[in-house]
Amino acid sequence: MRALVFFLFAALLVWGQFQRTYADSERYGHYADLMPSDWKATNVWLAAADCALERGVWLAVCEQGKLVPMSERAIADDPGHALLLALWSVTTRRHADLIDVARLNTLTDTLGLLTLAGLLFALRAYTASIVLLWKGPIEYLGWMGTSPHWAYVGLVSLAAVLPMALAAREMGLLSRRAANLWIAAGIVFLGVATLMRESIGMMGLMVTAAVVIVLLVRRFRPAPLLLVGMLAVLAFTTPRWVVMARDAAFEIQKAERLSTHGLSHTLYLGLGFVENKWGIRYDDDYGEDIAGKAGVVWCSPEYFRLMWQLYLGRWAEDPAEVARIYVEKAWMLLGTPTLYPGPPFGIVLAIALVHFLSATAFGAWHRLDFGQGLVIEGVAVAFAGLFLAQAMAALPSHNYAMPVNAFVLVLLGVIVEFFARALLAIRRAW
Repeated sequence: MRALVFFLFAALLVWGQFQRTYADSERYGHYADLMPSDWKATNVWLAAADCALERGVWLAVCEQGKLVPMSERAIADDPGHALLLALWSVTTRRHADLIDVARLNTLTDTLGLLTLAGLLFALRAYTASIVLLWKGPIEYLGWMGTSPHWAYVGLVSLAAVLPMALAAREMGLLSRRAANLWIAAGIVFLGVATLMRESIGMMGLMVTAAVVIVLLVRRFRPAPLLLVGMLAVLAFTTPRWVVMARDAAFEIQKAERLSTHGLSHTLYLGLGFVENKWGIRYDDDYGEDIAGKAGVVWCSPEYFRLMWQLYLGRWAEDPAEVARIYVEKAWMLLGTPTLYPGPPFGIVLAIALVHFLSATAFGAWHRLDFGQGLVIEGVAVAFAGLFLAQAMAALPSHNYAMPVNAFVLVLLGVIVEFFARALLAIRRAW
């Protein structure tokens, strides 16, 4: 009955916006054959999908009879979109185009919305689930495009499944069978999220690790927790295994560059998002210039090691300047709304932190029989904090911060249900 009710709500609240956005992707058909995407990596995805259709190889571009690793053309790009487009192209036996890219992003966001709302419903956090289904379609499906950024809100929702399901199982909030199914799905979702965006997969892994540590400290059974933790680490390495499988299966040119986004490049160039004493610029061309002067291949393993050295060197040289840069970028995000209309993100995060810490300190979750609220709000606050950390490390643009709205809506639903339960408890006691 609960599943029937959930699907009814999903159909009523999500279907209309999904149908409009999915249909709007047809607009890319007007120029798909005339001009490429303005996001360079997208064009490489399509070329790789064509190569998969022609020769059955994934994450490669067919050039003059040779197989060139996709990482040599889509530099510092994650492999997930190209892999999924290739699978779709091989399955349907037709060439992928920009319409298919836009639809892939739309389907990813829809899956993330329905999955996260479904888990909340399974945890009996009905208000949070309904708020997410009610306000979520605009945040998840109100925009659409052919760059990877348009799928991030769906991916981060999928990445939240594993830590929520793990905590729910150990606290007895789900039946063992249901919890194990959600955990298994969460591991798969973490692998998919990492394939499509390494930083989001990293968020999911970090929150899962935090949940494992908290549960171990609270003396829950260590064996299943450590097993899930190891599986999460394995899921996070999915891009590496996919590339290794390709290299083992096909005679392909050796790759000089990494096949993922990389971290040190973003950390070092992130220091240049605001004015700084070193003249660093947040610009890929700036990183390419550094590689050229050092005599290494841009975005090769040697390049990323060099960027780590430079980044740590800036910390050692002037930690106060690095801290100032991070504080300035943090303030840019904290002082700006991510949800429109809505308060600045700093206000949202402060309210959530105060509510979570005070409710936990006073044992209110247990008194209100709302243990699922503790799990959901804890995971949502952790992800919100990681989006702030991402803004500090990279750039505080709305394009990268917008996916946090998934958790802003979840926090709104949990807090509303918390106070509704509190008022009912006061009324009963009175």
